[in-house]
This record gives sequence, structure tokens and C-alpha cells, in this order.
Amino acid sequence: MKKKKNTPLKAIRVKCLDCCFNSSKEVQLCPVKGCSLHEFRFGKNPYQKKNLTESAKRVLREQFSKNLSK
Repeated sequence: MKKKKNTPLKAIRVKCLDCCFNSSKEVQLCPVKGCSLHEFRFGKNPYQKKNLTESAKRVLREQFSKNLSK
């Protein structure tokens, strides 16, 4: 059985859920602003550019699916 790879952002999300007793609401309300994971607690990179063109999204999806099949 092939183990599914975890991305760093997903690992951060899992850690935040663990810290907040597996409550998504508590992760959302997390008051620990000094935590180095705080900005990434939703499993997303707040610094990543979000306005990608459709062709750029297609290229990223293709690259992602190639990496998954390895």
C-alpha cells in the first residue's frame, strides 16, 4: 500500500488541529499569535500569489498530478 505524501502546509494544519483538540473552530479562534505556525493554521500559505490565470492553474495542476504519480 502506497502511503500518501503529506505537504508541509497539511502537516501544519494537522498540528494546529492537534493543538486545538481537533476543533476547526478552535483553530480559527486561536489566540496564540506568537506561534510560528499561526499564519499557516488553515493549511494555506498567506504569502502565495492568488491571482493565477487559468493557463497557469492548468500547468500547476499538471505538475501536481505528475508528482503524485511518482
